[in-house]
Order: sequence, then C-alpha cells, then structure tokens
Amino acid sequence: MELESERMEREQLRHLSTADLIKHALTEARLLVKAEVLHAKKELKEEAKAARTSGILLGAAFVLVLCALSALFVALGLALPVGPALGVLIVGVALLLVTGLLAFVGVKKLPKKPLPHTQARLRTDLTLTRETLQ
Repeated sequence: MELESERMEREQLRHLSTADLIKHALTEARLLVKAEVLHAKKELKEEAKAARTSGILLGAAFVLVLCALSALFVALGLALPVGPALGVLIVGVALLLVTGLLAFVGVKKLPKKPLPHTQARLRTDLTLTRETLQ
C-alpha cells in the first residue's frame, strides 16, 4: 500500500514545475524537521525522567553511605567495650549493604546512549534523502 501511494506521488510530482517541486521539497523538509523535533522532545522527557530517578537513588545512597561511615567510626571508637560496638558495627554494615544496593540500582537506571531512537531516525532520513537525490 505504501509503495503504491509512493508511486502515485512520484507520478504526480513529475508533472509539477520546478518552482512547485522546490516548494514541495521545502514543505516535506519542514514536516520532517518538525516530526524529528517532536520525537526528540519526547525522548528527552523520557531520559530526563530516568535521570531524575537515578539522581534520587544516588542521592539517597550518598546520604546513607555518610550515615554508615559515621556508624562505623562510632563502632571504631567504641571498640574497647565489646558489647555496644558490636551493635553499632552491625548497623553500619547493614547501612553499607543498603547503600550498595541503592547505588547499583541508580547506576543501572542512568541512560547509556542519549537519544537512540532519534539518532536512528535521523540516520534513516539521511539515507533516504541521499537515495532520493541520486
């Protein structure tokens, strides 16, 4: 169906004057640019959302690592009397484990490749434009 409509459009374009062909090409280019901008905006929103989540998780991990380090330093300071130090040490290790988990999840949620769909569409558009112009 698409090929048939494309053939019909090409047949109609053959009967246009040079000025009309230029107008048509400019209109098509304008529409293509608008579509790409809309797609890029949508993709940027999605990536910003993922980056925000990653930032929150990494911020929480940072706060917890500071708490864990404080607890571990307290445990080190209380190391002489064995009883209280063991409790503080267990809390510090537990906080470090939670911190590690939050940091791991936060790093995994960071976007790896910026705007992959927009880049792929632009490559396709460039290839089609080159083929059409040859």
